[in-house]
Amino acid sequence: MASEPTPETERNGHECAPYSILESHPEYQVRNYPSRKWATVLHEKQDPSTEQPQNRSFMKLFGYITGANETGSKMSMTVPVSTKVTTEEHEGGVGVVMKEEMGFYVPSELQNSAPPPKAEQDVKIVTRPEMVAFVRQFGGLAKDKDWYEQKEQLKKDLEGRDDFSLIDFEMYFRQGFDSPYKFEGRKNEVFFIKKTE
Repeated sequence: MASEPTPETERNGHECAPYSILESHPEYQVRNYPSRKWATVLHEKQDPSTEQPQNRSFMKLFGYITGANETGSKMSMTVPVSTKVTTEEHEGGVGVVMKEEMGFYVPSELQNSAPPPKAEQDVKIVTRPEMVAFVRQFGGLAKDKDWYEQKEQLKKDLEGRDDFSLIDFEMYFRQGFDSPYKFEGRKNEVFFIKKTE
């Protein structure tokens, strides 16, 4: 009999953001993510069909952890690179704005003392609240199309749940665990969260 899945705490020598597994299903997991601090960069794009310059957000965050912060402190890289994706209507009601908040998990030992980002960096330290997440894992080098298709498949897989109406489909998270230069055994995740109110 297969053993119960356990949370990944380290990947390729990098600390993983903590979570606990509440349920395991063939297509998805239900997890609890505790409230933790993340270093984030917000990118807004007016046309969701255009490829996002994720690289720019990544490089700002990478600069922050490699010493471009108020104290010049260096931090270990952590995983995943976690991006919260929301789509909002323009204030005038014409068209939509896609907001992508890319985050690096602040290492455990710095959760209470994260170095302040420099004002011009666009990096913010945010406390993501505790979340119950419905998570789908997939492989390969994910492009925008893949994230979208995997998110839609996850939504379909969740339809039979009694708590389906309590899941927030207005936003979702994309999580990448591997360097762009790794080609074998890549791990990506998409997830929705349970509504909090």
